[in-house]
Amino acid sequence: GVALAAAGGYGRGGLLPRSDIDLLLIHDGRDLDVVAPLADALLYPLWDAGFEVGHAVRTVEECERACERLDVGASMLDLRHLAGDERLSGDAGRRVERWARSDVPAFVAAIRDDAVRRAERFGSTAHLLEPDLKEGSGGWRDVHSVHLIERSVGARLEDAGLLRGREREALTAAEEFLARVRSALHLESGRRAERLVVDHQPAIARAMGFEDEPRLVAIDGLMRALFEHARQVEFLLAAVIRRSLEPGTPAVEPPA
Repeated sequence: GVALAAAGGYGRGGLLPRSDIDLLLIHDGRDLDVVAPLADALLYPLWDAGFEVGHAVRTVEECERACERLDVGASMLDLRHLAGDERLSGDAGRRVERWARSDVPAFVAAIRDDAVRRAERFGSTAHLLEPDLKEGSGGWRDVHSVHLIERSVGARLEDAGLLRGREREALTAAEEFLARVRSALHLESGRRAERLVVDHQPAIARAMGFEDEPRLVAIDGLMRALFEHARQVEFLLAAVIRRSLEPGTPAVEPPA
């Protein structure tokens, strides 16, 4: 009657050195007196060991209702069973996928609106001297947004006519670069830092293998590469959203 599942970056196997661990305890609602002590027994040792743990305790129905918030639903799209009653985590995962695929244009529009809000709050990773690598426009969250649209469509974006082969290569290269920069920043700062402040840039440039050249110092090489990748991500997310919302796109037409 209880299952433990991984969600978010932990669910999709994409943890970085200081990433938090997203856990979801799913129960059938029949014995609440058992669930609370079980949650404590799971979480307190992790906290005591120094892990950053994001957690939630829900029934399958509550998982479905929680999808009213895009960030919560998106995190559960990466649900991965860890232990316990696999039927519960499987049912929760199917319901979340059904939510994402039930109205693809609405899902894509929500992704678009979220990207706009983040851009207004955090600025552009491609233009700031101290960019936010995760939440800034063109950063990690935008890369993940493209993957979320792919999950919603239920097919490779290339097969759906929403992404071209060279664009996928550019997206993959940007994702790999951002993962390396964020990992280096986590290790350099010793915490879950996401803003690449000026003080950390020399060490990050060295860790990434950039060296001073006659007309380009290492820091400038790092930031130039970061800006180029971030501009690609901004363009690709906007292109996928635009193509998805064009009238008559077969892959994203809502069901009759």
